[in-house]
Amino acid sequence: MGRFFADSCDSQVLDDEAHKSFVVQYTGKGYAWTNLTQRLGFSSRGVVEYATDFQLHDGAMYVYFRPRLIDGAAFQTTLVESLLAQGGLALAGVNANQLGKHIVESQLRRGFTVIRKDSSGSTDFALGIVPPGEEPFKPFQVKRTEKQILANERTEVHTGQQDYVGAFEVTDSNQALYLTVAVDGAPSADFLVVQKATGDTLLDSYLHSAGGASLSAPALLDDTGTQKGGLWQRFVNVDPGRYYLVIDNSAKLGKTAPDTSAKDDAAAKVDYLVLVGDRP
Repeated sequence: MGRFFADSCDSQVLDDEAHKSFVVQYTGKGYAWTNLTQRLGFSSRGVVEYATDFQLHDGAMYVYFRPRLIDGAAFQTTLVESLLAQGGLALAGVNANQLGKHIVESQLRRGFTVIRKDSSGSTDFALGIVPPGEEPFKPFQVKRTEKQILANERTEVHTGQQDYVGAFEVTDSNQALYLTVAVDGAPSADFLVVQKATGDTLLDSYLHSAGGASLSAPALLDDTGTQKGGLWQRFVNVDPGRYYLVIDNSAKLGKTAPDTSAKDDAAAKVDYLVLVGDRP
């Protein structure tokens, strides 16, 4: 339903005779989408205390972080996109900051799971509590690759909206980002790869202004994936640095624009796989 981008994150372990806790203090910004408000932009800071425990299953360790205390020190709404919702919230006496705070805290209350597999040495993460023996959902099954998997996820981008994935860090030279995408629910969606500075400018505009954000500098990749076209696969050569994948279902970016004449919201359901490896 949205994303959070941390500006700072500090953690410490509290270990006493009664219990052991993992405490995270964070600041950052983000966006969420609801039918009531459409896009909700916000900034937030707070503290979360997690109780930790683990279970072993078939050579894998499942480490659970269950919220013990959530202290939302501050939450500030930067955008309520729906004009109807703006008026309705005011008439109903609903505080937009309290609404947004509730959305963020409901996600934090899910906790998270870290899965460490001894057989491969890999580590996986998931929101919520994943039962032993199960794995987080991944839209693409990657059986074998020498490339590093940066993201293997599913998102939903509503009409007139964008989604910012990353930023991904590339540390070595002569590298490329490899993208695999499947589009459903909408005829097409645009996919752009931009440097972090460009993406940060886009994101700041997106958190404060209705509609999609516009580019201030050229994208490294700007292409379109379609529902009828099946899997969309591309690569883009990159230098060491950080990069966003921007998924666009608006008229502001890319080569296509969604049909806004329809009454129904044609949300683009997008599966995406992002890898980094040697240039071809």
